[in-house]
Amino acid sequence: MTLPPYSERVLSLFRELPGAGPPGAGPGMLAAGESGSPGQGAWVRFEARVEGGRIVDCGFRAWGCPHTLAASALARSWLVASPGGACEAIRLAAELDVPAAKMGRLLVVEDAANALLAAAARVQYE
Repeated sequence: MTLPPYSERVLSLFRELPGAGPPGAGPGMLAAGESGSPGQGAWVRFEARVEGGRIVDCGFRAWGCPHTLAASALARSWLVASPGGACEAIRLAAELDVPAAKMGRLLVVEDAANALLAAAARVQYE
């Protein structure tokens, strides 16, 4: 079986998976966003600690191909670096040089990230 070519960025993120697992212990309320299923070929769940309306730490769990896991790690870094900004599959595809055939997987990552952002916004009002 021949694997599709992966960009160096995908391979690096896939090897390291920065942010994989739950967020660290600390202050703030927990929020989560999830999308997909193994039957769809991709599943992603982001969990974050939210304090003062801001994501202060974030982790993820994901099931899927290397593109899915690398995109989850990249999206997680965006969620922490610029809270409130939407995660876009097209931007993930461009950053990771993902083939068009894998866009459905990146839409799962996008949906999970945006579900987390919506949940984080609700947490600040609870």
